[in-house]
Amino acid sequence: MRKNIRKPSKKNNKNAFEERFKIIVDDYHKAKELLDSLSAGTDEYEQQKKKCHQLFSHAERYLNSAT
Repeated sequence: MRKNIRKPSKKNNKNAFEERFKIIVDDYHKAKELLDSLSAGTDEYEQQKKKCHQLFSHAERYLNSAT
């Protein structure tokens, strides 16, 4: 006789998605705060700006992948 396969509940998947998305957004906010504290026009500012754009893009892609 075959055993019943238990399917994962959607609620657990939703919670995991929300937790992961929260971590991504927190990383972006930390990077954005650091960017705001730097003076514009320096190399460090440009590197941090690039990092902020990458984190924002990552969050956007992650959000779009779930829908």
